[in-house]
Amino acid sequence: MLAAAMATLPISAQALTPQEATALTNTIADEVEGYVNSDMSLAQKQAAFRQTMDRYADTSAIGRYVLGVAWRSATPAQQEAFTTAFAEYLANKYGSQFSGYEGGEITIGSANDLGNRGIVVESTVTRPGSSPFIVQWQFSDRSGQPLLIDIVAEGVSMLTTERSAIASMLDRRNGDLDALIADLPTAG
Repeated sequence: MLAAAMATLPISAQALTPQEATALTNTIADEVEGYVNSDMSLAQKQAAFRQTMDRYADTSAIGRYVLGVAWRSATPAQQEAFTTAFAEYLANKYGSQFSGYEGGEITIGSANDLGNRGIVVESTVTRPGSSPFIVQWQFSDRSGQPLLIDIVAEGVSMLTTERSAIASMLDRRNGDLDALIADLPTAG
């Protein structure tokens, strides 16, 4: 599934090295572990996650991919509004899951350069009382800086999952992108 999701992305890793992607993964993991394992409120953790995503993820490329065909017919203002609403949606959706990861730890493993599809860094997430699981972090520097473009947990791609979820939400609104944009931040 990872290969299929990555093959559909027109993204290349031009100068990013596996070592740089590994260092970036360590930075992100340390940041996330810091607030997940803190005594911050859920709202504060979601806000911190949003800031992490703003710094380290290519939300514009992710937004283009998950919106699919609707992106091409959207106005520039709608594209910008969708990207902003989608980033808030991601922070709310994934940030609300942090309580299940308290006491957890992320161990960074190997990095694999996939050429024009980017670099994938493998990690293992351990949580108290649960079996460890694999998370892969895909990076690209096509935007001009190295940024996260997908996270694959146990073989499930965030890009693929969110593309399906967004398409379903848009269908339920009869293709009304403005309605989706308005509803998206609280849909997570």
